[in-house]
Amino acid sequence: MPTATTAMAVPPHSSICSLIAFLHHHIRALLADRDALLAARARCLALLDPPGAGGAAHDDGDGDVLAALRHAADALTAGADAGGLDGAEAALQGPALLPEEGETGGLDNRRVAACAYFYLALVRAAQGDAWQMAMHFLQAVVVSPAAVAGAGGGLAPRALWDGLFDGAVLARAGGASEDDAARRAARRYKDWLIYYKVVAGAPASGGGGGG
Repeated sequence: MPTATTAMAVPPHSSICSLIAFLHHHIRALLADRDALLAARARCLALLDPPGAGGAAHDDGDGDVLAALRHAADALTAGADAGGLDGAEAALQGPALLPEEGETGGLDNRRVAACAYFYLALVRAAQGDAWQMAMHFLQAVVVSPAAVAGAGGGLAPRALWDGLFDGAVLARAGGASEDDAARRAARRYKDWLIYYKVVAGAPASGGGGGG
């Protein structure tokens, strides 16, 4: 598990492996626990429930994007095997790539994209690609820390969030708010992973996986 000392500096190779293994362990544990998956799905659906849902109708394209995201969450909850998740992964691409500014179906695009990246992380973990799983999870935090924060009832397991974004790490990251600090820390973690992949020659998939 990363420490406050290494979180804001270029770490040794072993620390990057530790980061990937820590994330992989917790995401795989989530996938193995149906009750926890159902709870994560419920939190996702709550995030995708627009305020005043009974109000004005939204564009059909918006509805398709949100329906695709909900369908992917259902596929993970149903326990599809790794080979059966290609459709879910494809469905998540649209929500993940929404422009950060703007709304979809009355929802902040950042919230929608964060849910999509979180479920992309679960798909990649189920497929055994630990490096890409970690990148997707961290991108979810970059897009919307509040949607992912385990400490605030977000998508991430509480132990995972506390292990990556404890008070010391957030303090070292700086920023105008706790969300801003988490976003900064997540970006730095992503820099670690890119360094690991490009400079240190990490394997295309699975690198550092554990659990």
